[in-house]
Amino acid sequence: MLPNKITSKNNFISWFAPEVGEREKELIFEVVNSNYLNDGSVTRLFETKIAEYIGVRHCVAVTSGTTAITLALMALGIGPGDEVIVPDVTFIATANAVRLAGADVKLVDVEPHRFTIDIDKVKKTIGSRTRAIAPVDVNGRGADYNALESLAAEKGLHLVCDSAEGLGSQWRNRCLGTFGDAGCFSFSANKTVTTGQGGMVATNNTDLYHRLLELKDQGRRAQGTGGNDLHPVMGFNFKFTNIQAAIGLAQLEKLPERLQKARQRDTWYRELLADVDGIVMPPVDHESGEVLQWTDVLVADRDRLETALSRSDIGCRPFWFPLHTQRPYAADDAGFPNALIICKQGLWLPSCFDLMNEQVAMTVDVIRKSI
Repeated sequence: MLPNKITSKNNFISWFAPEVGEREKELIFEVVNSNYLNDGSVTRLFETKIAEYIGVRHCVAVTSGTTAITLALMALGIGPGDEVIVPDVTFIATANAVRLAGADVKLVDVEPHRFTIDIDKVKKTIGSRTRAIAPVDVNGRGADYNALESLAAEKGLHLVCDSAEGLGSQWRNRCLGTFGDAGCFSFSANKTVTTGQGGMVATNNTDLYHRLLELKDQGRRAQGTGGNDLHPVMGFNFKFTNIQAAIGLAQLEKLPERLQKARQRDTWYRELLADVDGIVMPPVDHESGEVLQWTDVLVADRDRLETALSRSDIGCRPFWFPLHTQRPYAADDAGFPNALIICKQGLWLPSCFDLMNEQVAMTVDVIRKSI
């Protein structure tokens, strides 16, 4: 028997968990029977399906969301000596991807309500070495792309968007991942569509697309033999296997239903928490196509609530620490007042695909008693 099977106690309400089933097994079996497990035709089909779904010309599947951001930056010519502006509230992978490309990270604060990058702070931060902005669609909330795209055009900057948590969500009825020079997705285990690990770069720029192909496959734009192939430019190995793509295709079939469940989940929470003092539910714009990856709240005594939920066998997850408090990106607190408050008070509540109204009610009951 293989190790690491994910199990839960019968009465435990999970914060989140991947959900795979017979369709994934069926498509994996087809790949195994084909005897071609590497990056190939099934990967191409997965790329095409994502491109069609979000409405872009090109998608390139790679090993992770981190890799997706890194390769997008590298494909745009960003590297040592350059600086990329990154919001302080995000998973550390956003900043690490910039470092992996060889560029320096310049952190800025976020706005207090949607947790996305503060445009005014970005304007004040742009310097002589700034080459790009990497906004983050935190929990499926799109950044202000009208302002960002205008600013990038005015200053001659690239825009590489971290949409790792945004597949299926929209900003003003346009899919996240379709803004700027490139949008980058993650397919890690806690995403709406997962392949275990993996990522995708989406772009409408054909030249950028060709360079991404070269970077992910040892300098080749087309699949080679592994023998006497030509490698006209520098590239690496960040390929995405047919087995992963098979899982992704099965997951993608479930995406519409999962997005609808996420909307329903948030509605349940909002209705039941509406009269609870001390809980702030950050905005979500369903009318514009926005869908949250997980339900989030802000609460002053977040640690106390986390403990109360845990004791009741209810899973949750605190927000990340602000990036400027992590040792590799250490900076003074003075420049990040919003990030400090948000990350101290933020909590993701149970948001599983199979979450039921009764479980939401149980969670809210614990919240009421705790607060």
